[in-house]
Amino acid sequence: MADINSTIMSGGLKNPRSLDSLKNYSLFLGGTNVSHDVLQWYDPLRTGFGRIFMVRQPTVLAEKMKNKMSIFKHILEYGNTAISGLSDIQVDTQTVQGGYTNKGFDVPVGVTDSTNRLTVTVQEFSGSPVREVVHTWINSYIDLMTGLTHLSGNLNTSTGTDGSANGWAAIQANVTAEFIYVMTDSTGINPEYACFFANCFPTNINLDPFNFQSGQHELVSTPLEFTCTKYESIQINKIATALLRKYRILGNSLNFNSGIKETDLGNGSHYDYESGKLAPGEHSFAQEAPGQIMVK
Repeated sequence: MADINSTIMSGGLKNPRSLDSLKNYSLFLGGTNVSHDVLQWYDPLRTGFGRIFMVRQPTVLAEKMKNKMSIFKHILEYGNTAISGLSDIQVDTQTVQGGYTNKGFDVPVGVTDSTNRLTVTVQEFSGSPVREVVHTWINSYIDLMTGLTHLSGNLNTSTGTDGSANGWAAIQANVTAEFIYVMTDSTGINPEYACFFANCFPTNINLDPFNFQSGQHELVSTPLEFTCTKYESIQINKIATALLRKYRILGNSLNFNSGIKETDLGNGSHYDYESGKLAPGEHSFAQEAPGQIMVK
């Protein structure tokens, strides 16, 4: 019989060092030993480093409002402040009972993954670029007044090929998005968990911030809730790892670039040794004052 080598952590997710040496220590029983040799095997899971990637945009919006959709995608991926919706996977059981005392025992009969909503909270910007896209997304498929599908004037009413030249069919595949969600370790490089959300369609248009209350002037944080069906697999792990590698973010603050160049600093000025005044232009180190210690 073969060993089990392929697991949900295969395919690029964080592969910890062999934990065999962990069995040499009593962990928390008898008191905590955090001396160096023991501590190097203690690596508690730490979360809070999530990223999401919109890997498929709704077809019609991606083609017919390309720039606004790309801004929406960018805000969702880089301007999110919370990502939620994951639910625990539960094992369903049934009870077998019998005998004079009618005692029973549980038998596993199924598994339920109740994750069916994905919520990404983002910061809204002046001009409401997020609400604009969500409103168009929903209204094009289910018109807010008529309830009809018109795809904002891009409906294919013939039997021609589905696409931008002839318009698109009024089917769900043309109006849904897909996401890859990944949680990394504290390095932002090594993924701990990844999943794929398909069949994503927005469930609400956030209008609550436009209610008025005297004296309140709040910044707007918009929760974007989508319908979804969640998948996990080794191939999804590989794609998540590739996305992290392809879209790297700043990790070391010493590498931060201010965007200011030397050419932006103007002509400058220097101390003139002969006049004792500030003179325009940079100092020439070839003309040093007698006894002056110059730091070059």
